[in-house]
Amino acid sequence: MPQINTKTISVPEAMLGGWQEIVDLVADITECPSALIMRIHEDDIEVFSSSRSAGNPYAPHARDALGHGLYCETVIRERQQLEVPNALKDPKWANNPDIKLGMICYCGLPIFWPDNTPFGTICILDNKERHFNDRIHALLGRFQSALEGHLQVLYHKSELKVLNEELEHKVQERTQRLAELSARLLKEIEQRTAAEGHLEFHRTFDPLTHLPNRATLTERLQSLLPKLKKDEHLTLIYFGLRNFKSVNDSYGYLTGDSILVSLSQRLSLKLPDNWLLARIAGSEFVLAAVHDASTEMTEQVIARVLSDCSVPFTVNTNSITVQTNLGVAIAPVDATDSVSLLQRASAAMSIAKKEGAVVSFFGQETQKAAHERLLLESHLLDALHQGELAVYFQPLVSVRDKQRLVGAEALLRWHSPELGNVGPDRFIPLAESNGQIIEIGNFVLHEAMKHAAHWHKLSNHPFKVAINISPLQFRERQFVEHIEDLLDLYELPPGTLELEITEGILLQDEHHARASLARLRHLGVQISLDDFGTGYSSLSYLQKYAFDTLKIDRSFISNLEFNEQNRELTRAIIAMAHKLNLSVIAEGVENAFQEAFIQAEECDFAQGYLYGKAMPAEKFAEKFTH
Repeated sequence: MPQINTKTISVPEAMLGGWQEIVDLVADITECPSALIMRIHEDDIEVFSSSRSAGNPYAPHARDALGHGLYCETVIRERQQLEVPNALKDPKWANNPDIKLGMICYCGLPIFWPDNTPFGTICILDNKERHFNDRIHALLGRFQSALEGHLQVLYHKSELKVLNEELEHKVQERTQRLAELSARLLKEIEQRTAAEGHLEFHRTFDPLTHLPNRATLTERLQSLLPKLKKDEHLTLIYFGLRNFKSVNDSYGYLTGDSILVSLSQRLSLKLPDNWLLARIAGSEFVLAAVHDASTEMTEQVIARVLSDCSVPFTVNTNSITVQTNLGVAIAPVDATDSVSLLQRASAAMSIAKKEGAVVSFFGQETQKAAHERLLLESHLLDALHQGELAVYFQPLVSVRDKQRLVGAEALLRWHSPELGNVGPDRFIPLAESNGQIIEIGNFVLHEAMKHAAHWHKLSNHPFKVAINISPLQFRERQFVEHIEDLLDLYELPPGTLELEITEGILLQDEHHARASLARLRHLGVQISLDDFGTGYSSLSYLQKYAFDTLKIDRSFISNLEFNEQNRELTRAIIAMAHKLNLSVIAEGVENAFQEAFIQAEECDFAQGYLYGKAMPAEKFAEKFTH
C-alpha cells in the first residue's frame, strides 16, 4: 500500500460546489447563521467551505493559527464531537476567538481521510445559546459520512496515481490492483450518487409527506408571483393543526405522522395545476392558489382546506379529529414577494391561534400584533438575566376568621426599562410558546418558596404560598422530584406549599397528570384547581383527580352585586366543594358586598384588592408579618 500525503491532495471544483450546497443546506435546516467545513494545515486551520447564510462572519479561505483554543482544533485533537451551548457561560471556552465574531454556540464533528489522518471538521455556529437535539446531531453525522465518502474517492484516486507510477515494473500486480481499485471506485461512486440523490431530495422535499418544503415553496412562489395577471390573485393559506402535540402524546408519534401523511394526501387529491401545497414544519402547511381576483374564489380555497382538515382521521381503529387555525395573505394586495407573503400569512395564523379563531386575514392589526410580539419576545429573552422579572405576593385571607392572613399567592411581574410594565397576560403566553417558561417558572418557584419558608417561621399561624404552574413545567418528567428537592433546600414544610393548576395541565397526558398529582399530594403538597367554572370540563376533573382547593374564577365574583346568575353559580360552587371536602378560594374580591356574600355562603378563603394588591416581598413582609 503506497504512502499518501493527504495534505497535498486538492479538492476539485466540482466537489467543492457540492460541499457548498451541503453547508448551505445545513445552515438552512438548523437555522444557524454559520455552517462550515474546515481544513487543518501544518500551522493553521482554513475555512474551506462557508454557508452563504445571513449573518455568517466567516469568509471562505480565511485562516486562523493553531494553538489558541479553537473549537475545531479541539474536535480534531480529541477525535470526537464537541458541543458548546454557550461559551460565555463556560469558563473553558470564555476566551475562544470565535466570541469576537459573535459566535458563542458551537457543534462540530471531525472529518478523516481513509488512512485516519485528519482533514478537518464540519460544524455549525450560532450567535445565541442553543442546545441541539438528536435530529441535528444525526444530520451532522450524515453529512460527516458523505464528506468522508468524498475524501475516500480523492484518496483512492491519489493512491491510484501513485500505483500507476510504480506498476510499470509490476505488471501483474498492477493488473490485480487496478481491478480491485476499479471495483472499489465503482462502489464508492455508486454510494456517492445515492448520497447526492438523498441530499437533493431532502434539500427540496419533506421526507415524511413528500411535499415541497419551505425552501422549494419560496423558490416556486418567487417565480410565480411576477407572472400574476392584472385580474388574478394568489391566495396563500398558512395553517397548522391545533393541539397536535396532544395527539402525539396520547396516541404516539407514528399515529401523528400517519395523520400528517393522510392530510397531505387529501389536500393533494385533484389539486389544480396552479395550486401549490407544501409542508413547512411540524404540523404546519401552506396552500397557495392562483385564481381570478374575487373574494368568492378566496373563500373556495379556504373552504377546501377547512373541509379536508375537519374530516376525522382513522388510525388503527381510532377516529381522531383535529382542529386547525388558518392565516390568509393575498398577493399582490398584502405582498409581492414570497418571503413577505409567507411571513404575513404566518402572522395571521398566530393571531387566529391567539384569538381562538378558525381563520384570520392579514391586515394592519395583524402586522401590528406581529410586530408587538417580536418586540416583546426580543426583550423577554434577556428579561430574567437582566433582573427585570420579579415575584410579587398578594395576601390570602380567611373569610371565616375576620380576614386573618393565612398565606399569599406568588405572581410574576415584568418591568422593562424600554417597554414599562408588561402584563402577565401578554408575556406568559409568549414565554410558553418559546420555551422560556421552564426557566422563568423555576425562578418563581425558588423566589416564592424562599420567602414562604422565612414567613412561615415568623408566623404564629399556619402560612401557605400558592404558585401557578405552567403546563410546560408540569410536563417535565422530573417535576415532582424538583419540587421535593426545593422543599428540602428551603426547609419548607410541604403543607405550606399550594400548587395551582389549570385545565391546560389536565388536557395533557392524563396518565402523567394523574400520577404526578398523586405523588405531589403524597408528599403533602396542596393542589388547587384554578379558574374553576371557566373551562369546558371542570366537573369531570373533580371525578378524575384529587384536589384540596377550588379557586372560583374572578369573573363570577366581579359581578355578584349585579348578576343573580353569578350569585347562584358561586353559591352552588361553594356548596358542591364543601360536600366534596374541598376548601374554596374566591378570587378578585374588591368590595364589601362581595365579601359579605361569600362570607354568608361560608367560603373559606379570599383574595383581591379589598385585602391588598400584589406587592414586592419586602413590602408584603412589612405589612403582614409584624
